[in-house]
Amino acid sequence: MAEDKKMNTTPLLGGKLMFMVRRTYATDKDINALRAPQESAHQKHLLKYGQSVVASAIIDKDRKRVGSVSISDINTRADVERYIYDDPFTKAGIYVSITINPVDLYKIDGSYNRAPAWFSPELQRRQQAAGYNVPVMPTSDVRAKTMFLVRRLYATDRDVEEIRKAYDTDHNKHLLKYSSTVVSAAILDDVNNRIGGISISDTNDRAAIERYVNDDPFTIQGMFSSVEIEEVDMYKLDGSYNRAPGWFEAEMKRRQDAKKTSK
Repeated sequence: MAEDKKMNTTPLLGGKLMFMVRRTYATDKDINALRAPQESAHQKHLLKYGQSVVASAIIDKDRKRVGSVSISDINTRADVERYIYDDPFTKAGIYVSITINPVDLYKIDGSYNRAPAWFSPELQRRQQAAGYNVPVMPTSDVRAKTMFLVRRLYATDRDVEEIRKAYDTDHNKHLLKYSSTVVSAAILDDVNNRIGGISISDTNDRAAIERYVNDDPFTIQGMFSSVEIEEVDMYKLDGSYNRAPGWFEAEMKRRQDAKKTSK
């Protein structure tokens, strides 16, 4: 009998377990025809049960929506599965695949506080109830802007922790100089071991994001077995979760202050 894996009890950088959900649209169906009659019920479902901290549409090379990726502040797989599979869009057969991963959300730039227009009042209400009084930008009012999602999985044939220890300082310097990430999270396995990472970067230049990824000392040292880059439309971010690793806090505050002064 295989030995059960022990739960990793190392404290999470972001403080609590969350779940990332990736949904891919079925390609053999008329998605718009399936969405339209369920839109109202889908919105009611999200208004009642939705706890997403960040949500983005995945965009293909023809700039068509082909799916979505979100991170929700729900800390049990059973609860996130109920939330997903009770969604009227799911029941209508819109998705060909749904992938759920536990994650540790350790960086989120709260200055991007936004939500779809129909969800903005609810997000504002939740934030104000928690004492967070920053205006929510309805995404319908935000000029369309390309961002990129990067998903990296660790190589299983390399000592990832040794690479991290040896090159962590150089990696941090690289991020401080070149990073445009709005969201960063560690991807976890079912016992909370880190198996990779996901980030969303505020850049509209694929070549620039590829250079940023490829020049990272962790990439150069072979830490990752796979790297995927996808274009996304980030339409929701709950700014009340504003956070960053200690070594990046001052730089993120500087960037946020610079945005305020430039307005």
